[in-house]
Amino acid sequence: MFIITVCHWYNFKINGNLFRFLINEKMRTILFPTDFSNNALHASQYAGMIAKSMDANVVLLNVYSIPTISEYQLPNEIEKFINLNQSLAADNLRKFTVKFIEKTGLSEDRIKQRIEYGYIADKILDTARTIEANMIVMGTKGASNILDKWLGTNAQKVIKTAECPVWVIPQNTIIEYPHKIMYAADFQEDELFATNTITEIAKIFDAVCQVVHIHDYFEMNVAHHIEETVYQLKSEFDKDKLTVTNLNRANIIEGLETYIKTHKPDILALAVHEKSFLSKIFDTSITEHFVQEAKIPILTFRK
Repeated sequence: MFIITVCHWYNFKINGNLFRFLINEKMRTILFPTDFSNNALHASQYAGMIAKSMDANVVLLNVYSIPTISEYQLPNEIEKFINLNQSLAADNLRKFTVKFIEKTGLSEDRIKQRIEYGYIADKILDTARTIEANMIVMGTKGASNILDKWLGTNAQKVIKTAECPVWVIPQNTIIEYPHKIMYAADFQEDELFATNTITEIAKIFDAVCQVVHIHDYFEMNVAHHIEETVYQLKSEFDKDKLTVTNLNRANIIEGLETYIKTHKPDILALAVHEKSFLSKIFDTSITEHFVQEAKIPILTFRK
């Protein structure tokens, strides 16, 4: 199957300057990593739903494990172990593909199978770059224990580095067509560009987009900046299905969780941007919290 890239330039106005916003109109590709679990099969239905909405191909990926090497294992034994795992992975991926087609109704010619040997998160990221994936969709069980919360789940590792948007689908979430996307904005860096990214994704589903910013009582001298950002967003996206809400709460995470319970969005969107080493140690990451405790599908993208 050949994938042909066709690009069209759109004008995007920010603060009186004209920026060209590149929209990729090629046959889109979704990468779906799977470990063949029931959780993965559940999340695959979401990948299929997105693929239909985007008219996209899907690459099903399985990363089989690196063996633990000890002094008692000879090189030929390690090679046999790797070859056995490769054979099992290929067989299981074929079986999973049959289930995927049954669950999603996608035609076989829009699905590719791929197996890789190595560390899971690294290979997901490498494969996404190699196939020029437009999106990654993956299931998560969240952080099930203290070790997961310390080291980070595979989903967390992927969203921190992925160049394309990443959908994280919790194991118990209901698979339904998204009509309402809530973007939890931090009003930092280029919020106009970030909001444009979300509105473009929302258009795929003809969904409304709610931009919600919550600042705590301890943020000082931010009122003017917040008012200005809200005004810019409303002005730039006045023709889109977009609302902008700013709330003052004692705790940002609790404020977002309360808003989610009250307004019931179908998707929670979060922007991911680089943090310094110190902030990784001392700051509580909102993104990590919601990925670990996810109850609705989460969409992350780079800012």
